[in-house]
Amino acid sequence: MRDVLAVREFRGIVISQVASEAGDQIARVALALLVLSHTGSPLFAAATFAVAFIPSFLGGALLGPVADRFSRRSLMLAADTGRAALIVLLALVAVPSTPLWVLFALLLVAEMFTPLFDSARAATTPEVLGSVNLVATGAALSRVLSLANQAVGLVLGGLIVQFTSPRLALLLDGISFLVSYAVLVLFLKPRPAALESTPSLGILLKDLSRGWTLLMADRSRRALVLLGWGMALPLVAPEAVGLAYVNAEGEADSWGGVLMAAVVAGAAVGAVLVGRRSPREQLDLVLPLAMLMSLPLLVTGIEPPVWILAGLWFVSGAAQAFLVPVMAFTTMLTPNAQRGSVIGIAGAGFALLTALGYLVVGWVATVTSPAFSVVVMAVLGLVVASACYVVWPAARLRADVRALEEHGL
Repeated sequence: MRDVLAVREFRGIVISQVASEAGDQIARVALALLVLSHTGSPLFAAATFAVAFIPSFLGGALLGPVADRFSRRSLMLAADTGRAALIVLLALVAVPSTPLWVLFALLLVAEMFTPLFDSARAATTPEVLGSVNLVATGAALSRVLSLANQAVGLVLGGLIVQFTSPRLALLLDGISFLVSYAVLVLFLKPRPAALESTPSLGILLKDLSRGWTLLMADRSRRALVLLGWGMALPLVAPEAVGLAYVNAEGEADSWGGVLMAAVVAGAAVGAVLVGRRSPREQLDLVLPLAMLMSLPLLVTGIEPPVWILAGLWFVSGAAQAFLVPVMAFTTMLTPNAQRGSVIGIAGAGFALLTALGYLVVGWVATVTSPAFSVVVMAVLGLVVASACYVVWPAARLRADVRALEEHGL
């Protein structure tokens, strides 16, 4: 961790990430609580989180190739500017008389900038760090910080809404993007585009097609990405119904933030532990952790006290660390000139299934109970992980890692 943080440009990327992601989580839980208080519907509350992921599907696939054809630093700066303006506008109109569709529409447009930023940031990291071990460690650190931001943001979001208002939470989110912008200007050096820039939609669509072919033609990348996609629904189940669970149990809203934060805090701890392992050891942990992730969620069905459930969800979150090598090696196993396209497609698929997961879990919670909906998703996760054990290309992945270590990125 010290080695990657010694790289000045990566430090800037990290600080930018911390600033913007913490604000995002505060804003999302605040908006979800606002919707839940107005409608009383777990489905609508879960839809608030789902809306934040829909643009990652729509924008990630199409805008991912942009990160290969334009300056990645400039794209990140433009994304921060757009998000800051739209979130501040959302804060101004977030009053009880505003229709829900207006709030959802503004959030949807603001989140369209997120996949552009994320693709550019992920594609920049190997250029900044330069070696397999540093990139693997950097990916783990990025995951840890992302999860820590979520944990802190979810708790703070619940507290801010309880003691102030959702509008203040949204304003803090807008300010966080301005901080991110300033940090990137100071720390990140301009670099030319990996490919010749072009404004042509047709060429971007061709890049998208080539990226899809590149992703699916390689057994290693395909296995990693399909595992991540397949586990998306059980991954989001606790967060989707955490607020509804405490509401059904008659607990304070702030407990909902604590429950959701327990998952991501566990995931942060797991990411730290996995990130300390060698690249080959990380790969060996992918499938066991994917299987382990669903087991604690099964206990949710007996509706234990909220503090016990928080501990169980923490353990489940820790097992989410399988995503650290999944994300890192998907990036490293892709040539630099196509990283934006491949990362964009991988992120878009995960975002689509994540958004679908929020809606499906919210619907099941509405027609049955929040606890039962989590159990259903846990069973699905066990099925997916078991199927991956049968077809996992372990030998091929190890060979690819050896090639990276011998020949570099």
